[in-house]
Amino acid sequence: MNIIKLKALELIEGTLAKSGTALAVRSWDPATFYEIDIHFPAMDMSGWTRVQHIKIKVAPGVYRDYTPAGWDADIRTCTLYVDAVQDGPGSRWVKALRPGDDITYVGVGGTLHKPADHCKMIVLGDMSSIGHFLALQQLAGEKTLAGAISIAEESHLAQFSEYFKWKVQPVMQEEMGGFASLLEWTQSENLTDSDVYLSGHIPTCVQLRKELKRRKDQPNGIRAQGFWK
Repeated sequence: MNIIKLKALELIEGTLAKSGTALAVRSWDPATFYEIDIHFPAMDMSGWTRVQHIKIKVAPGVYRDYTPAGWDADIRTCTLYVDAVQDGPGSRWVKALRPGDDITYVGVGGTLHKPADHCKMIVLGDMSSIGHFLALQQLAGEKTLAGAISIAEESHLAQFSEYFKWKVQPVMQEEMGGFASLLEWTQSENLTDSDVYLSGHIPTCVQLRKELKRRKDQPNGIRAQGFWK
């Protein structure tokens, strides 16, 4: 990053940045997926009606968007779920994070995803989508989501089923993003009168959207929120 851009980011950070504290850091086995419990004292979570994203500082001048899930508006805590399978700044940041560490962020904003009013809610994504869909489930309240998450590690399949007691199922990922296994999951589903939420690997979201729009039982809506390429 050139010095001018870095200085500009430092100015923005100095004006807008706020901080939180990591309360706990848990890794799955193998350690390519993490859960971070965080206290954000300056974050008002009480009015959230859509899935949110937070711009977290993961290195000097480098930010990554993560989804707050399992938030408690009264004590201003939430959990971030971080897929660290790729060797990037976000992965290196979470692997070095320890309880008690400060966490810097520069903004919280809503995504396109919010609960559907009168139809089924189907979610499809990879492990980078777990926090996103848990947040959508929290907003949906008693309305239960169904769908599938593609997972590359066999041991993570078992951990997913153990940790999350919901109708979103883990499926084995055959290629990056898990297009084939996610599409296969939809074959036994009637998507009439449903809204489908796609997130995670951007090319997979694009492919799934095309396939679902070809179906005779086409969903009412297909809402995509890509995260990575």
